[in-house]
Amino acid sequence: MREAAFRIQRKITESGDQMHDVPTEATPSPQSSAGGTVAPWWHTVMIALLLVGGSVSSTRAAHHDALAAHHAERYLFGICAEWALLLLVWWGLRVKRKGFTGMLGFRRGWQALAEDVGVAAAFWIAALAILMTIGLLLRALHLSAPQKTLMAIAPRTPDELLLWIGLSLSAGFCEEFVFRGYFLRQFSSMGAGLWLGVACSSLLFGVSHGYEGAAGMIAITAYGALFCVLVFARNSLRPGMIAHVWHDIFSGIVLALLRHFHPF
Repeated sequence: MREAAFRIQRKITESGDQMHDVPTEATPSPQSSAGGTVAPWWHTVMIALLLVGGSVSSTRAAHHDALAAHHAERYLFGICAEWALLLLVWWGLRVKRKGFTGMLGFRRGWQALAEDVGVAAAFWIAALAILMTIGLLLRALHLSAPQKTLMAIAPRTPDELLLWIGLSLSAGFCEEFVFRGYFLRQFSSMGAGLWLGVACSSLLFGVSHGYEGAAGMIAITAYGALFCVLVFARNSLRPGMIAHVWHDIFSGIVLALLRHFHPF
């Protein structure tokens, strides 16, 4: 087991050393060697605090049932917040002179895109099965996601659905870059290496969804760890971005239908 972990770590370290600002050859894999940070640590702490603060704010809004109103405005604010967060991360990369496109790991060509779509589909199906199992375990422990809150944020009209799709596209791209690109590489550069990167980036991903309650944050933390595995398997953020986008779109549609047929 230790030998397998060592081989994975060595492969990721070697691939990280080859990172360039060229989409066809770059890889977002964490670099565990000394001096492998992608941004200053003060910048990472700032981003983490912003995420925690936003999560606390959304949790309070959910507690006061404030999420059920002004959907269009909230979706638009969410879209702006996603891209603002990405802009802040880009700023940190610039401080360290790290390439943005190099961390994406996008491979050129339609065949590569088709492969990533196929991988994303397989990953999403497997991840849903794992998340369902986690949900059953949490329910057995008398922990469950606040369904009333989740249905309250779902789109209700065609216009809101279009904005929801825009929010899903923004979240899929921006959050995967922030959590599985920026945070994963940054925390993996510390002494503990790869596993610390997975743990910290996944925990921050879960904590940033405070409005979904304790059970929701636990499930999303596990989901984040699965996305990290996908990054290691493909050396690219694109399959995770694709899976993230259609998971959010699918979830919004399902929640909207549940809200319609089972109003609260």
